[in-house]
Amino acid sequence: MDPTIVLRRGTTPYNNNLKLYFNQEQNDRFPAEIHVAKWADDVTGALKRAQELKVQVGVRSGGHLPSKPSLVHDGILIDVASVNRDLAYDAQTHEVSFGPGVRVHEACKALDRVGRFFPFGHAPDVALGGFCLAGGQGFFMRGWGATITEWIVKMEIVVSDGRILEASRTQNPDLFWAARGGGQAFFGVVTRFWSRTIPKRNLFGRSFTFEVRDRFQDLLEFAFDRNDATPRCFTETAVCTLYPQLFDDQSQDENIPANSPLLLSIHLSAYADRLIEAETLLTAWNQLPDNIKGCLIEARPTSQLSWDEFFELQHRMNPKSPDQKWGINSILSDPKVSRQELVESIKPAMCNLPTRSSYGCIYMADTITPDESDAVFSLPQQYYISTFSGWKDPARKAEILKVMEASYKKAELVSCGMYVADFDQTSSCVQSRDIKVWTDSARARFSQIRAKWDSQKLFAGSHALISEN
Repeated sequence: MDPTIVLRRGTTPYNNNLKLYFNQEQNDRFPAEIHVAKWADDVTGALKRAQELKVQVGVRSGGHLPSKPSLVHDGILIDVASVNRDLAYDAQTHEVSFGPGVRVHEACKALDRVGRFFPFGHAPDVALGGFCLAGGQGFFMRGWGATITEWIVKMEIVVSDGRILEASRTQNPDLFWAARGGGQAFFGVVTRFWSRTIPKRNLFGRSFTFEVRDRFQDLLEFAFDRNDATPRCFTETAVCTLYPQLFDDQSQDENIPANSPLLLSIHLSAYADRLIEAETLLTAWNQLPDNIKGCLIEARPTSQLSWDEFFELQHRMNPKSPDQKWGINSILSDPKVSRQELVESIKPAMCNLPTRSSYGCIYMADTITPDESDAVFSLPQQYYISTFSGWKDPARKAEILKVMEASYKKAELVSCGMYVADFDQTSSCVQSRDIKVWTDSARARFSQIRAKWDSQKLFAGSHALISEN
């Protein structure tokens, strides 16, 4: 077994490792050491080292969260991107196991080779560790539920005292409960996941692109109504607002041209064996109401997509470049709020985009009410509403944060909380500090379980999300 690679502050390998985060914005949090783990035993060593130094740890599997919660100043960053970097299929149980650093596109290809599928995420370069722990807004969530609660059956976890344990609904169930939806607040290091799978089918897509003009409410009403009329299983709907310049990632001009039209795109996905089946699943979208026909720019019929084609679109929307900075703001809409109130409250978040590389997104999970007794993942999931703000010039940051703060102050009026992965613990956050990521009772239980498994508060990620009493 190779020795653990330890990178120390001030060295070139250390600096290069910090550049592996997707968000290229610099901050003032620098760990004393970075432990690049290859095995679960390496994680045990990193935790023991943190105890020796009397510092806290952060854990990074993919580094896609814009706020970089894994960076703990003067602490230890445990880089688990290479731990169990494979996906293994068990033909008898039809389960797959994989390490936290396996990327979505890697999982997709490995599953395709064995003819199986489970709902990984939509962004190809996101690591499955962060995706799963946050809850997993995976493909076709509206019919199948969250990946972490409905698909993940077991985890290997290194806890604060260095032990390597397995957790499931029958083994260490309290640890399993807290991991599923704990996100950045979880008080352990997951080094392997096990998930059930189903036989693979084919991915189909259909899309509409509209010019928003003064028809934002009409366009969203159309999307909500048609989504409601679409079968829940094997389908999903995503709405994006953007400017055409979003895809011009070579431009250094971040300003939106005065005459540029705001666009609204509706992307539909279906999972089926044949085209005729996918077309049947998406028939609710066949008729456009008269009040939005004049806004239509393009309508693409249902057709089969390769996963590479789907992921290429995601790459174009979220390009990675040496000077690209990102922020994300989001809410989970309260299912009890009226549709009119919802549309009015989220309009600024969707339409007041601060730069040409920014875009809004509504992922329609429909109303999913998680079982709080099963996992800390406990807020109802109806619509995930987010704005990805992008910029290159550091001088633009304050202006962009001001726009996002105003937009999400209004959006939070119709929220029941937010997705735990998007919670920003840094001083530059614009969200309300008291916004929920779990129900109050789930938060209280999480705090109690954390006190049992991490009494020394070794893991830094939970301090902003749970009571320290």
